[in-house]
Amino acid sequence: MGLQCTKQKEKKPIKILEIKQSQSSPQTLSTTKEAIDFVESQSLANVMRTKPVKEYLKEQIEKNQIYVDSCDILAERIEGKSQLILRSYNNFTEKALKIKSKVLEYYRNEYINYINSKNDSLKNREFIIKETIQLLVETTIILNCLMDKNFDDETELWWGGDYYNDRIKELSLSIDTSENTDPITTPILQYLNTLKSKILQVIPILPSQNKSIANSVAITNVHLTQFYKDLKLEFAKDVEEEVN
Repeated sequence: MGLQCTKQKEKKPIKILEIKQSQSSPQTLSTTKEAIDFVESQSLANVMRTKPVKEYLKEQIEKNQIYVDSCDILAERIEGKSQLILRSYNNFTEKALKIKSKVLEYYRNEYINYINSKNDSLKNREFIIKETIQLLVETTIILNCLMDKNFDDETELWWGGDYYNDRIKELSLSIDTSENTDPITTPILQYLNTLKSKILQVIPILPSQNKSIANSVAITNVHLTQFYKDLKLEFAKDVEEEVN
């Protein structure tokens, strides 16, 4: 049956998943929560920064070393990172917020609509599901990397370069070039836009989704506005303390 990427289901008997022992992962991931905790861990983010193996995550997921049976949980965890991203303010904060917003926009709109439809072949559905699982895992790790004040984008940008190129080719679509100015956000957003195009070939966007997308953008703008307001207040406070 393979991995499933569905909305959270009723609690089932715990599955014991054996994995190879390594410095970056526990011996077993017995529940979805433990697996997602591992995905979110800084240790996994550090592995990706020091071991830039292109197929590393794909291999981990396929071997059930990272077992995710509910994308909803991952999406909720990613959504919940907003405050952490803002508190960990650095040169990558805006980029992290942009990636988070775009990925969740895809998940809440195009992907959910696609999964709820029956207009595609089983083979394509399994492929899209698999790609979405990996996308959410990658997004989680990318956000953790960008929140780390010690992250060096010149040497540790593991998702840059041609990381997504082969997967874009698997989608049988030309590479999107609308996001081509920033080395940090461009790779994942180009892949994301191509993945969205693949879905929209089968499931055209609905009028209700246009409203949902607009709402997502509006919510993101509210977060950014509040962030800059809080930042200005923090700077003013620091200046006042220095004067006194």
